[in-house]
Amino acid sequence: MFADADSDARQAEAQETFWGKMKMAYRIFFPPSAEDTARQEAKKRLRMILVADRCTMNEDSMDEMKMRIVEVVGQFVDLDEQQSVDVSMETDAELGTMYAVSIPVKRVKAEYDAENDAYMVGAQFVYDDEGIWNDDN
Repeated sequence: MFADADSDARQAEAQETFWGKMKMAYRIFFPPSAEDTARQEAKKRLRMILVADRCTMNEDSMDEMKMRIVEVVGQFVDLDEQQSVDVSMETDAELGTMYAVSIPVKRVKAEYDAENDAYMVGAQFVYDDEGIWNDDN
């Protein structure tokens, strides 16, 4: 978010300089051709494909990663064993390679459930049999 604001500020500042104005005028009088635009788009797609190829995992590594993720997440939630864990990979121009993991969850385990804290489920109450709360004192 802040990087976008910084780049916008730098871009606006560059447009106000003499050379920035010359560059803008050049783009107005000589806009990039459709061929140049298509070429740039093709280069961007090729880069994304190459990055995706470099970041792919073999099947054994992917299975081990799934197993470890399920093991850690299983410490906090009850998993639905009937459905499978899904791992997908996407490539973003700005963020690079991203792995998305979908894990079927039945419920959060009681000791980690926020509602239990709010309603004091599992709280231990102490009975006071010494009569300190008695009004007769």
